[in-house]
Amino acid sequence: MATFCLIHGAWHDSRCWDPVADALRSRGHEVVTPEMPFHEPGTGFDERAEPAIRALDGADDPVVVGHSMASPYAILTAVARPGSMLIHLCPRLGGLEPPPGAPATFREGIPFPADRHDGTTAWDPETAIEVMYPRLSPEAARSLADRLKPMAPPAGEYPLSAHPDVPTALIYAADDELFEPAWERFMARDLLGVEPIEIAGGHFPMAEDPAGLADLLDRTARGRAETA
Repeated sequence: MATFCLIHGAWHDSRCWDPVADALRSRGHEVVTPEMPFHEPGTGFDERAEPAIRALDGADDPVVVGHSMASPYAILTAVARPGSMLIHLCPRLGGLEPPPGAPATFREGIPFPADRHDGTTAWDPETAIEVMYPRLSPEAARSLADRLKPMAPPAGEYPLSAHPDVPTALIYAADDELFEPAWERFMARDLLGVEPIEIAGGHFPMAEDPAGLADLLDRTARGRAETA
C-alpha cells in the first residue's frame, strides 16, 4: 500500500480532499492532507512546500498529488522525498511556462479575483459558486465557497527551472472550467513526456466524483509499483 500526500490548490483548504482521503484509506492506503500556507503573504515557494514535506516524514516511496496551482509545491515535495511518484491533477505547473505557439493556459473570460491592497486575491463566494463549482450540488458548492481563503503571491522565484526526473502522471478534466484541456495535453506530452489521463467532469474531481478519483489514484500508484 502507498502513502498519499494530497495537496490542495489555491484559495482552498485541506478539507476539500476529505472524501478522497477516506476512500483511499478504505483501500488500505495511508493518506496525509497538509494545510498549505498559500494565504500567508511573504512566504516563498520552499517555505510553502514545508507542510507537505514534513507530513511525509518516514514515508517510503510516497505518492504526491498536487491539484491545480498546488502542482509547483507537489514538485518540490517530490524532490525532497526521494522515491516519490508525482501526480499532477488539473495542474498549473511552476517552472514550465508556455513556449511560443503553445495552447492557451486558461479558459477565456474567467473572472479571477483582482489583487487587493495587500497583493492577495479573494473570491466572492457567490462568484466562486458560479465559476468554479457549477457541477456540484448547491450544498457542496456552498461548503467549499464559504471556506475559501485569500491567496497571496509567493515571494521570490520558483527554485526549479525544469521538471524533476521522477515517475510522473498527469490527470486532466475534459470539461475543466478554469484551464484549457488542450494546454494540459500539450504540457503532458510535449513538456513532461507522458501520456495524459483524461477524466470526465470539471476542475474539482475530488468534489464531483471522490470515489472515482480515489480509484484512479489507486490504479495509478499500483501501476508505478508494478512497473518498478
